[in-house]
Amino acid sequence: MFLFQCRSKTGAEALIRVSSVDWALSGDVTFSCNDDELACCLLTRCRSDSSGHFNLLAGCKPSQVEQWLEYLQERGDVCELSLRILTPGDANYPAVAGLDSEETQSLLDLFYRIGKFNRLQITRYMKQRGNAALLSTRYGKEELERYRLLNDVIRILSRLRRSSEVK
Repeated sequence: MFLFQCRSKTGAEALIRVSSVDWALSGDVTFSCNDDELACCLLTRCRSDSSGHFNLLAGCKPSQVEQWLEYLQERGDVCELSLRILTPGDANYPAVAGLDSEETQSLLDLFYRIGKFNRLQITRYMKQRGNAALLSTRYGKEELERYRLLNDVIRILSRLRRSSEVK
């Protein structure tokens, strides 16, 4: 989970949360902002070097959000920018990720067992995921695919939780 926080010169604040286990994998986005002007700036004509223009709210890669926010910071539209990365091993991860219900946590634990994941493996992968060279030498194609599947499962569980809250 990637949590991007930014603040404008006027003191307006925004939080962009991307549910993804890797910089290069698309994830669902949760957006909140306390100012219309900053929200319009953040959501209009989003672009990144890797993909050109993208729709932030439709779901995107954390690397795209990072490039976009850094561009806005260079342009002066955003004066402060911070990033916090939460891993499944963090104590407050289930609550922040929206996976804190008993049913959701049970399903996630079952997936960890079926996929033969443990929290140490996930935490290690999360720390190394920013280094593509290290990932390519340490993990095989099948192993990287396992983590991409984990990303998909977390996204689906998060969507299921949100849809059940709406009803």
